[in-house]
Amino acid sequence: MPTPTILRYFGHIALPLVLATGPYTVIGCGSGETSKAPGTGVSVDPAGGPGGKADGTAPVVPDGAVAVLEIYPLDIWAQYLPAGDLKLEVSGERGPYTTTGTPIRYVPLTGPDTLHIRLSADDHEPLDVTVEFDGGTDAGAFAARFAGDVDRQGFSVSHQPLRYEGDTVLPTQSLYLGLRHKWFSSQGRPARRGNEIDLLMDGEEAWGNVYVDLERASESVLISTWWWESDFELVRDPETHHLLDPEVRRGNTILGMLEQIPAQKRVLVGQFWGQDSILSWMTSDKKLRAHAEVANDGFEFMGMANETQGKFFFEPSMFSFGSRARGSHTELANRAMQQDEDVPSNVPGRPIDLTKWPVGVDMEHASYHQKFMVIDHDVAYVGGMNFRRVDWDTSEHKIFDHRRMLFDADQESREAVMNRTQEPDTGPRKDYMVRVHGPAAQDVADVFKKRWDVQLDRGVEYASKSTPFEVKRDIAARSGSQIQVTATLPQPLWEHAIAETWINAIGQAERFIYIEDQYFRMPMINEIIANRMEEESDLRLVVITKPVSDWTDPGCEWTSKSHDLFKSRFPSRYMMLQLRAFDSVVTWGGDETESRFANMDVHSKMLIVDDTFMSVGSCNKNNRGLVYEGELNVAVVDREWVRKERLRILANILPPGTEPESDVEGWWSQLEQAAAYNDSVYARWETAGFDISLDGTPLPAEYKPLGFLYSLDFLPSSECFVEGVGPDMVTR
Repeated sequence: MPTPTILRYFGHIALPLVLATGPYTVIGCGSGETSKAPGTGVSVDPAGGPGGKADGTAPVVPDGAVAVLEIYPLDIWAQYLPAGDLKLEVSGERGPYTTTGTPIRYVPLTGPDTLHIRLSADDHEPLDVTVEFDGGTDAGAFAARFAGDVDRQGFSVSHQPLRYEGDTVLPTQSLYLGLRHKWFSSQGRPARRGNEIDLLMDGEEAWGNVYVDLERASESVLISTWWWESDFELVRDPETHHLLDPEVRRGNTILGMLEQIPAQKRVLVGQFWGQDSILSWMTSDKKLRAHAEVANDGFEFMGMANETQGKFFFEPSMFSFGSRARGSHTELANRAMQQDEDVPSNVPGRPIDLTKWPVGVDMEHASYHQKFMVIDHDVAYVGGMNFRRVDWDTSEHKIFDHRRMLFDADQESREAVMNRTQEPDTGPRKDYMVRVHGPAAQDVADVFKKRWDVQLDRGVEYASKSTPFEVKRDIAARSGSQIQVTATLPQPLWEHAIAETWINAIGQAERFIYIEDQYFRMPMINEIIANRMEEESDLRLVVITKPVSDWTDPGCEWTSKSHDLFKSRFPSRYMMLQLRAFDSVVTWGGDETESRFANMDVHSKMLIVDDTFMSVGSCNKNNRGLVYEGELNVAVVDREWVRKERLRILANILPPGTEPESDVEGWWSQLEQAAAYNDSVYARWETAGFDISLDGTPLPAEYKPLGFLYSLDFLPSSECFVEGVGPDMVTR
């Protein structure tokens, strides 16, 4: 067997060292060119890897050491756990061991022993490993056992000689330990630290922020939307909007803004029923497609259909933790990983049938429902709003708001709304968006790139005039939250991180689950919630959604079943509510006062658990959004931030001036009382035929609703007139 040669780096020069046995791996001395270990700021020698000390130098081992145990304390995405968060305990028959080095930890071994290693960190599942060392120098001298379900955590090992300070070469057993997070998805992209995040409460707030960021965009803009209207106005000043000339207002539209900025623009828009089909035009317009016709103009567009159909068995993908470790840490690329079990999702598999309705026809009816954008690499927006006429409102949700008129409305019509003689073209709308500034923006861009590359490879319409790009990865961490960009993606991309975060969060719930959503029809999650409510006797569920027509909506059946499940089993711990806007107008010469109630179009996709976890984005509370619809959410685990935003959300829907209680029982009562009061006001108006004679006197207090909350109930599923679609088909 030839004597192996290894390279040790001094400055930029690699010098060969001939050793008697091998093969060897070298601990870099830190004096060569360096990069940063993901999430740590620790210098990494590309040839050798991170040293055991913060300065990158090789660790010192005491005299008498015959072997070394090397420990990588990682999370499930193979990121280093922050030193201040983790706790690593190593003990053996000889007593407790002291580790050296950071972020990698080293345990010198002076003789045979059985070591017990426990790695733990807040919000992670702890990991226990036993290592038996017989005192020898080859790989067989070590036996590492994972004490638990091996496929739940990240656990892999390798064995190789490593060079330590003083040219000491010792056999080294390396443990790669990846803690599974209690809330985030193990299958998904990394839950990245150091992100500034802002929850934007309405269209005015969201699109106003987008406008400001687009104004200064200079390099790249990536946009995904389910529906595109080029004349969608981002900003609408209440004082001047009705007076603006159409050409002036055009500069405030999404297309007008994009045409003004120098950044390279790439746009993906969802399509109906098949790629580039006869209906593909419905979700975009001629003005956008005109840019796609021209090559090399800095403005590219492709449509994208979701061609999921038929019957199949749904099962999320597994992953190899060892592969993640090798991919994240350059010094591990050539190490032979052992005991590397595939890690499964905790999302249960199930058969899917998309042929039930209408009349058993097998057709493509899925979509790419994602709504997001990335501006100059490190700023991303993720939410539920399209560039569509209905996706703009304020947090006041006024009945009469002239800014909710369509772009082509004339000044006379806008002033009629201002004078309360005409209602606007679109009604009150409730939705959210999250602005992300920091490392997680790369994951939003990565979702776009994966979809964009699929379309380029397939050669879809306009692909020949579109260009590939690379995602910027070296985005600096900021002072902020740990968040995870979570996706549902159909084949060929196949991701299900949204479902896993929801299941994880429900499994941690102890006090409350708050759902605000366009739909409440997700049988695959409902039973999990119900089971958790059985386990936790104090756990409460609040659902805010919108009414469902029992005559025309094929989702009536599963909405009714969802409601009945919780209403029957947890009558005192389940609350179903809706939102309404209100105003009144004086008619008939000043002696009649008429009410104007509008059921708010709740388009939200919000989930909050225990003031700890929030998931918000494009994914509705239905099975399809968790299984095969193209969706994108942001998951946040940040107790201070989530609590603050939950208080702000409730303050917006409770009676004006109400300060939401911090404890669940307190704000639960506030919701109940507000809904009960508004129900009584609505009943008075209903009894009066929604108009009363006041002879010009002010509206009495008992006819004024406070806030937006009302109770909501559904008929039994047997009363739904339209045949219900299957549980996985309920509408987008």
